[in-house]
Parts: sequence; C-alpha cells; structure tokens
Amino acid sequence: MIKRQYTLYLENRPGMLANIAGMLAKKNVNIEGISVAESTDAALVQVIVDRETAARRALVEAKIPFTSQDVSVLVLPHRPGALASLTAKLAKARININYIYATAADDDSQCCMVVSANDLKGVERIGKRV
Repeated sequence: MIKRQYTLYLENRPGMLANIAGMLAKKNVNIEGISVAESTDAALVQVIVDRETAARRALVEAKIPFTSQDVSVLVLPHRPGALASLTAKLAKARININYIYATAADDDSQCCMVVSANDLKGVERIGKRV
C-alpha cells in the first residue's frame, strides 16, 4: 500500500524522540513505522502514521520542520532471498530505490518493508509477486 511518510528534522539530543512520540500520542496518532538516522547535530526521523492530517497539523503547531512524501509499504515473506528477489525485479523494471527500511514479525512468517522509489506503483505491482 502507498502511504504518506513524514521526515522530521530534529536536533540530535536526549528526549527529542520522546517529545515527538508523546506529542503524536496526545493527538491520538499512532506511529506505524519509524526510522531514525543521525549525524552529529541533527537527526532525520521518518514516520508513517495512521492519521496523516492530524500528524501534519501537530507537527505544524509544534513548529517541527518536516517534509512528506509517499512510500510503498510492502508485506514480504520472511525468508532468505525475498529481498534479493524484490530488488532484482525492481532493477529489471528499471525502478530506482531511494531507500528501504524493514522489520520482521514475531512469528517469522512475514516482514514489512518501506520502500522509497521513483515508481511506487511499479514497486506495489512487483511487491505482490515476491
């Protein structure tokens, strides 16, 4: 499924992620996916939420700098070769991957993968055949 992702630009200091998570929770926004990348002074926090409009409003009110973009959220089998199969098929279709982050479920049967790419509809189509 194609979902809206928010990329937040935060200071890299203790408590910033707790503040963001708490702020969204107070607005009844559930974080469905998260990735955090840091550098010395800044952190990029990418979040996928269940209530996009409420999240956007909360970020604007809190004066948190952010951008947003669509990403594909795929459910893949949790087995050796699933990522290799997906990326090979995307390459064959000439779909460029910007980035991926993923996690496996507790039961080891599937994983959820967030994909940013130049052709999200193509990612969705190909992801269903892995």
